[in-house]
Amino acid sequence: MTRIYDNRALARTSNISFVVLAVVIVFGCWDLWNAFAGGSNDPTSSMFGVLFVGGGLFGGYTIWNENRDQAQWFDVDLDAGKGTLAVWRPYRPLVIETGLDRITAWRHWVKVGKRNTRSHYLLAAFPGYPRPVYFELPPGKDVPDAFRRLAPEAIDDFETNTGRTTSEAETPAA
Repeated sequence: MTRIYDNRALARTSNISFVVLAVVIVFGCWDLWNAFAGGSNDPTSSMFGVLFVGGGLFGGYTIWNENRDQAQWFDVDLDAGKGTLAVWRPYRPLVIETGLDRITAWRHWVKVGKRNTRSHYLLAAFPGYPRPVYFELPPGKDVPDAFRRLAPEAIDDFETNTGRTTSEAETPAA
């Protein structure tokens, strides 16, 4: 198997964010316990406790919704026609093994964020997984040939959208 996609930063940043949010939620619970069980009758503790617990839960929900369908790594064996994908989950990825011919609905998608920033993704439907899986494609990076064989139309769309032609991507820089 050859690794054609690897996004190590996704797991690292998302897991660290979950740890920080867990600490925030514990601190908020401690503030709430201090406010109600400690007998201090201080409304500030209860307000901060509610804000910390609510903010921590909202942050965890946001991280989960934005990252749960993103690929951490993707290994393929083109000769055998098999692939292994790891989808992000907190602290341990969900690993999906399947035949390459069963991966369908490859397409290019552009996510427009704040201040008109654009993130490029390759989406694919994996058998047994309920939602499309996202592969983040940085515009300046070369696309592996295996992706070209698996999803030629989506890669052409990506290169057209980012201003790179196939001939530019295939010819080495001088």
